[in-house]
Amino acid sequence: MKTAIHVVILLALSALFAVLPARAADAGTGLITELGDANGIALACKQAANMSAIKSLMINTVPKTRANGELFEHATSESFLRQGSAACPSSDALSARVTELEARLKAQFKQGS
Repeated sequence: MKTAIHVVILLALSALFAVLPARAADAGTGLITELGDANGIALACKQAANMSAIKSLMINTVPKTRANGELFEHATSESFLRQGSAACPSSDALSARVTELEARLKAQFKQGS
């Protein structure tokens, strides 16, 4: 009986701790997707300075995992294709978006400047 109670307690704690990182991962996933979206726009609109800033931000801020890289690439591709014939934002407007994303990414992933 004691063993069964211990197993139940361990399972309950495991479930609790599995949910907490998942919530943080969801926020990080959304930010990586937003960064990929901005990258797709920068690529489609040939904004080299913004492409460079986004690449640097991805490399230096986001944890280097296959899942994060694939998420970023997928979001970039989708955004690039969606941009198609849409009007490009100004370089300054996209730069402001990237700067805002940088602050949020650094807060999410606890990185310094």
